[in-house]
Amino acid sequence: MMNYHVLVVSDGTGETANRMFKAAMLQFSEDVFITRHANVRDKKQIREIFKRTLSDHVLVVYTFVSDELRKYTRELAKKQGAHSIDVLGSTMETLSTLFHKSPVAKPGLLHRVDEEYYARVSAIEFAIRHDNNNSLEGLETADIVLVGVSRTSKTPLGIYLAQEGWKVANLPVIESKQLPKKLFKIDQKKIVALSMDPKRLAEMRRARLRLGVKDESYADVDFIKRELKFAQSLYSETTWPVIDVTGKSVEELSQEVLDAMMPYFTESFGNP
Repeated sequence: MMNYHVLVVSDGTGETANRMFKAAMLQFSEDVFITRHANVRDKKQIREIFKRTLSDHVLVVYTFVSDELRKYTRELAKKQGAHSIDVLGSTMETLSTLFHKSPVAKPGLLHRVDEEYYARVSAIEFAIRHDNNNSLEGLETADIVLVGVSRTSKTPLGIYLAQEGWKVANLPVIESKQLPKKLFKIDQKKIVALSMDPKRLAEMRRARLRLGVKDESYADVDFIKRELKFAQSLYSETTWPVIDVTGKSVEELSQEVLDAMMPYFTESFGNP
């Protein structure tokens, strides 16, 4: 069997190139030996890597933000008779054309710990604190507030959006029980209501019954229809957009929520 040596060379951690290469390799049955070289910032380092890996079957997978280092690696690989894959090059060239500007060419931006990272962590903590009416404190600071009857994907959707940096709270709608007065004192444009097909909701609730919920009526279709009708009557008295979550992935739902919120985001923050 032929031995293939893959050099993953990067000015950062090399994780991007490594993951993309491994994803592509799932389509092939060949065995390869991967060596990762991180934080490569100049031509001398690149030359040293090539000197140590002379082989007839070498593939160089590289990610450099520097156009000069990308070209140098490509030319050196060709000179050595090795194949090469420029992971970032074509994407950055296309973006440069689109935006009519050159990239900043600063290595390691993807993996730096910065304000955006801490904002996401803070958003996740916020979503956990404000899950299912756990706390109304600071509700007015939420970016998005989700309301809906039990098992309409409020929690997973809130956590998913929080991972994107949005501060999300969610409150349950319970038959014949008023929603908190505080909900109606915040900006109503940040509230989104969720609904679901009653039969599908019954299926999901039956699964929860098996996990220990005692109230058998919880998964009864007639009870669920009444509960959804009650929720709809509440929604009809508001300006909240209502999203049907039936059969949709959390990724699809998050986009629908953000689309519904776009007028509010544009008004409050400018284009998000």
